Amino acid sequence: MPGAKPKQSPGRSWLRSRWVTFLLATILVVVLALLIRAVASNQEPLDTWGQEPLLAAVTGITPERLQSPQEEWEQILPRLEQLVSKSPDDVNLQRKLALAYYNLGRLAEAKTIYEQLLAKQEDPVLRNRLGNTLRDMGDIAGAEAAYRKAMADNPALGSPYVNLAELLWRQDRAEQALQIIDKGLTQVQEKDRPALEKAREFLRQLK
Repeated sequence: MPGAKPKQSPGRSWLRSRWVTFLLATILVVVLALLIRAVASNQEPLDTWGQEPLLAAVTGITPERLQSPQEEWEQILPRLEQLVSKSPDDVNLQRKLALAYYNLGRLAEAKTIYEQLLAKQEDPVLRNRLGNTLRDMGDIAGAEAAYRKAMADNPALGSPYVNLAELLWRQDRAEQALQIIDKGLTQVQEKDRPALEKAREFLRQLK
């Protein structure tokens, strides 16, 4: 029939379908590889309380944007566990594995790793993360002690001030929470001051 377009052969259609499938699979592999590489690097999520309003007030962004979605952590975890099993003395991998366990709600396993690492060498960042883990496990006293030790060992670290203030505020200890933030403002680096200033403003509005 004049003007009719020639029909595409079944063979060409099958090849195009296979090509699209291959391309999508390749993209997925590359994305997953990049994600694993990012987790194995030194760049780690914000160490403040990611599910609470004080953090949202401080950062101005929603908690979901602070860390990888659970599905991504679930994809990364087997690879991290494999890497740690091959290199059990790699502290950086251990830190990442603990972070993955924490984000997947496997708190007891995260706590074990943090305690093992801290037994070998004190680290205020890890001590703060242990505080987060203990807090989520319901050990409020243990969490408070961990935050206070992190603050004492590195007064310039901003996260423990915000975390401890949040913890105190949720116990109706708002005045103490404000005192912690005010103390932090005299200690933290200039780049961390805006976060604490927003936290103080948030707490003052609730008084």
